[in-house]
Amino acid sequence: MKPITLAIADDHELVRRGLILLLNNYEEFKVIFEAPNGKLLIDWLRNCKIYPDIVLVDVGMPIMNGFETTSVITSEFTTIKVVALSVYDDALTVNKMIESGANAYLLKDAAPSQVMETLLHVNNTGYYYSQHVMESILSAKSFPNNTASYNKVILQPTDILTARELEFIKKCCSEKTYKEIADEMQISQRTVDGYRESVFSKLNLKSRSGVVVFAFNNGLFGK
Repeated sequence: MKPITLAIADDHELVRRGLILLLNNYEEFKVIFEAPNGKLLIDWLRNCKIYPDIVLVDVGMPIMNGFETTSVITSEFTTIKVVALSVYDDALTVNKMIESGANAYLLKDAAPSQVMETLLHVNNTGYYYSQHVMESILSAKSFPNNTASYNKVILQPTDILTARELEFIKKCCSEKTYKEIADEMQISQRTVDGYRESVFSKLNLKSRSGVVVFAFNNGLFGK
């Protein structure tokens, strides 16, 4: 089986080396690039011929931090999934990385098994949140009233979303792949792709993880 390719951007060399040793020890993964900051990662992506499947991005880097780096990746390299790396577990930081387009949020003190589970889940379904991170997202401080990217839709989502788009959003809050969602909705994967792009555009989101957070905030999760 072809390994999942990875790139790592973190300004702490010890962290990078540790992750590389850990990940390359498993046949499921292969680290193909490392960088001490987001700018060098973006420069490499703009010149490489084959993109990595997943990029691990440290939140607190110099020159170009994790928020800026993730925003560029999700805008320019739409096939790449981003997993945020951080020592910070506060709701504001978690939420800001999600708004930037991160597909998952991984704390640096996570156990190796959690790292593997997160990366495999992100590769297979497009997002992953641990219970701790989800609790942080859902805390009262996660979505202040002036959070621009959610404020315009959080009160009346049904005003701009169709019934089928709402159904699609609810099904995104699961471990199902987009193909499995298409099968369950009895539509083609191309139609599901259309729903995804429409939802992203209407809600000003960049990733499936953002859709999940939107669903939680608007009472759509679990319905």
